[in-house]
Amino acid sequence: MYYKPWKKLYLSPGNTSNILGVTPATLRGWTNRGLLRAETTDGGHRRYPVSEVLRLAKKKGIELELPDDLSLRVLIVDDDEQFSQFIKEYLQEIPEVSAIAMANSGYLAGSLIPRFKPDVVLLDLKMSGLDGFEVCRLIKADVQTRFIRVIAMSGYCTNESRREIIEAGAEDCLSKPFPAVMLKQVLGLSTPVPAVEELAV
Repeated sequence: MYYKPWKKLYLSPGNTSNILGVTPATLRGWTNRGLLRAETTDGGHRRYPVSEVLRLAKKKGIELELPDDLSLRVLIVDDDEQFSQFIKEYLQEIPEVSAIAMANSGYLAGSLIPRFKPDVVLLDLKMSGLDGFEVCRLIKADVQTRFIRVIAMSGYCTNESRREIIEAGAEDCLSKPFPAVMLKQVLGLSTPVPAVEELAV
């Protein structure tokens, strides 16, 4: 696998509970309620992707000691190139984002992912040809890419489409236009901030 150690290795339940500072029972409860995604080995043991542990820690306000070189590679997939450019310019100001690539179609995203090796894909749902739903399913169906985080975006993020994309493996569906600062929040790179800082993209 090509992922960097702190972001994409699997952690045992014991390591995970120690890192998060919770009891094994609390960890099991979070997992059973779907708050923390786990994989099951062939031997029936749970393993947690580090990216999931980082995401949940940020969501719950748990302070972690992270390595200095922690960074994210983000792929923006949207056929609205102006919108993608707005997102790119905002992400470029975030120190933890080390690399950004853009794809204006699902097909281009499919060819970029093996070469760019993103940690997160910001994925528009409504694109001609290969839409975001299918792109997400393809990412999650491949053992080499299934731990890439997928965050969907759509101007038509209905309850039905949100449910469908989350079932396909995405973390959430952001309704366009959304506050630019929300990107830091969904990426797990900041705590919520006052609305005064919000600039819609």
